[in-house]
Amino acid sequence: MVKIFKILFMLFLFPLSVWAQETEGVFKGIVTNTEGIGIANVLCKALSATDSLLAYGITQSNGHFHLQYKKNVNKLTFSKMGYATQIISVQKDKYQYTVQLEKKPYELDEVVVKEAPITRKKDTLDYYVESFRQKEDYSIEDVLKRMPGIEVTNSGQILYQGSSINKLNIEGLDLMGDQYNQATQNMPAEAVSTIQVMENNQPIRALEGKIHSNHATLNIRLKKNYKMRPFGDAEVGAGGTPAIWDGSLTGIQVAKKNQVLFTGALNNRGASLRNLQNGMSNYTGIYAQEQLPAPFLYSTTTRRPPISPIYYLNNRSYFAGLNYMHAFTPYSTLRFNLLYNHEGENREDSTRSEYYAGDTISIYENNRQKSCEDVVKGQVRYELNGKKVYVENILSGQWQDVSSYNQNVTNLGSLGEDIHRKPYFIQNVANVNLTTPSRVYSLASIVRTYQTRERLSDYWTTADNEYKRQSYYLNHWFMRHRLSTAFDIAGNPLTLGYIIEYKHNRLHDTQQTATSSYWLHTLEPSYQIQWSGGNVELLLPVEYTISRCGWRKEKEQKVLFSPSLDFTQQISYLLRMETSVAYNQNASNADPWFNGTMMNNYRTFTTGIDSLSVQRVALANLRLSYLNTITLFSWNVYVGWTRSTSDHYLKSLYMPDYTLFVPVWNDRTKTTWSMALSCRKNFRNAHINLSGQTNYSYNKEFVSQNEVEDYMRYHALHASVTAQWSGLTWFQPKLTMAGNISWKKPDVFSATDNLLKNAYYSLTMDFYPISKLRLYADFSQSAFEIVRNHYSINSFLNAGLRYDFNSRWSASANINNLFNRKDYEVSLYQRANFQYYRVPLRGREFMISLRLKY
Repeated sequence: MVKIFKILFMLFLFPLSVWAQETEGVFKGIVTNTEGIGIANVLCKALSATDSLLAYGITQSNGHFHLQYKKNVNKLTFSKMGYATQIISVQKDKYQYTVQLEKKPYELDEVVVKEAPITRKKDTLDYYVESFRQKEDYSIEDVLKRMPGIEVTNSGQILYQGSSINKLNIEGLDLMGDQYNQATQNMPAEAVSTIQVMENNQPIRALEGKIHSNHATLNIRLKKNYKMRPFGDAEVGAGGTPAIWDGSLTGIQVAKKNQVLFTGALNNRGASLRNLQNGMSNYTGIYAQEQLPAPFLYSTTTRRPPISPIYYLNNRSYFAGLNYMHAFTPYSTLRFNLLYNHEGENREDSTRSEYYAGDTISIYENNRQKSCEDVVKGQVRYELNGKKVYVENILSGQWQDVSSYNQNVTNLGSLGEDIHRKPYFIQNVANVNLTTPSRVYSLASIVRTYQTRERLSDYWTTADNEYKRQSYYLNHWFMRHRLSTAFDIAGNPLTLGYIIEYKHNRLHDTQQTATSSYWLHTLEPSYQIQWSGGNVELLLPVEYTISRCGWRKEKEQKVLFSPSLDFTQQISYLLRMETSVAYNQNASNADPWFNGTMMNNYRTFTTGIDSLSVQRVALANLRLSYLNTITLFSWNVYVGWTRSTSDHYLKSLYMPDYTLFVPVWNDRTKTTWSMALSCRKNFRNAHINLSGQTNYSYNKEFVSQNEVEDYMRYHALHASVTAQWSGLTWFQPKLTMAGNISWKKPDVFSATDNLLKNAYYSLTMDFYPISKLRLYADFSQSAFEIVRNHYSINSFLNAGLRYDFNSRWSASANINNLFNRKDYEVSLYQRANFQYYRVPLRGREFMISLRLKY
């Protein structure tokens, strides 16, 4: 009977229209869902006052309808399976209507028809966004955080089953590169139909079937009516106390050959936009990545407490990003990316630091810091991703202007400290792969020039008005080229690689010039064995390094061997295992060498590393990943061990008026154990989403300070769980609970275990008294142990509302920190030392916003 009913119903909805032979008028318009998207195949009826059928038809693919009639019409009805029927009374002389249908499960014999949230076809998973999307979700990142097997870090980086992804595409094209968090944090969730996850994806077509990849590529698929047209949103808000403002603008257009994404934002409500300028880590191009030198000057002041910055950060943030891609063919593209970010911050804190050794050294600081950072980043990328030839070239650059001024009251007196840095770099990255029937040839190249000017000025308001000034200028040049060929041995690829690398640093300070350079030659053979469901890779690189310093006549030479073995196995359809063992010998060369003592800030001095140093790292780790797309259950377990031996360690000297770090050239070892478990479960019938994680780490590390030396053994344990219920359309709560414990074994620095505990929970409640109105409140409370059995309790309450006038316009209002909390206290142990700090908060604030979607 049910099958007959389905057949009759489908025939009833077959796309045809019955027109009257004599017409008196035409009704027309569009039928959309609550998101403003046109709905196809909606049954439209014109009825008389006695419910007699006068005309009927169905909507087109874009939701438009036409109804011609020959008699007086009293009402129009619109219905479709899965939506609530809408009845509209006909108004005199009105012939055009816009109709909105709300979703409603369709029941057949007590069975609710639902779409499978995840489907799989070979190595490709399709996550259907509407199955995971909640009413409060704004961007597609909000939905990604709820999908089993996918994790999103605080910076916006995406992990799949615990590992970094290759890249994130939009409709098959890599518009964003490593800046993909701009897209995920600004693309409306309602515009996306599917998130595709391509497991074990080799993004370079010339290497498909030849070089295996264990990493996934994500692809965003848009809904049909969001393609080939611009869409996005604009929002503006203002409030007090004091005066606060917020604004954003997003514009996106995705066509077959062209993609554009523009993001703009500004605010002074404590929401830093700095994360949008940071590149996300991905697995592609690993041979063409190199860390930039660290700054020489830095501030020891102004702490960032473990709470949302909207409570404490006084900022002025501006961001603009423009991204454009043109596809000459589906596999030949040209991309431009440009961004600008300004971060101005005013921050205060009161800090007490205690350094334990023979005598306890206590340092007090009261800081009032103003900082400003301007960043401009640009990139031009061309890619040809052919079946036999792959070519990629990326020309990029970055310019920064960073300044900070701190009014500091210390245990030594009052001073003003001014730090100014101007770094910039230009680099070119090239990747080429050529495939022949018997071999694969590859080239990976990076060339970069980097310069920075840094200046420090300290002015002490003491009797003698002491003034100190220090400046640094670094000219840095770097290149790395890797040539390799791969061919089959016993049916599996053997890769032979050769890397040549050169780095030159010229560092000036107010007293001297230090030059250093090195050449690095690496032979890198690797063999990969593949089978159904798994692979193993053996890597046997040998490095030969020649380094030179301007203050030393003789050159320094080292030969380093770093074998590693990686093993991956799909144990079952649901369970995957990855394990690695390695012994890496790394020449530390990220920062320039220096044969003197460097001033870093008003009280910190560092004696430079004056020669090539080597770290020898033995490691072993195991990861198990489980994903069940039917039960929507996923978990990830990681266990890792690392033993790192360095040929030097830093000896610390903490005094009331200065801190000095001096390298000592003796081997010291650090041992680390770490374990992590994360899981996510979606109970569809109960409308409950659960996620949780726990982490434990153990560290054994050598510490030397104030002529006291010992190995420290310290532990940290973290656990958190989040539960969300959406069983009612008008009420949806979310609860998060977390706790942390840190302790150490007694040693020469402290005879106690330094046990500190803290706990945190938050409760968010969303109310929908009517379909267009959202009311919400969130309460959070944290308890930090300042000293043994003495806690600082911090509570925050926020509330707000949003009203949707229609599918395009909405207004919202919110109040933050309703309790008007004025300060925040935290204490923690850092290795052998204790630190307490207090941060003033922004206080109670309110904001009213207006948003337009288009």
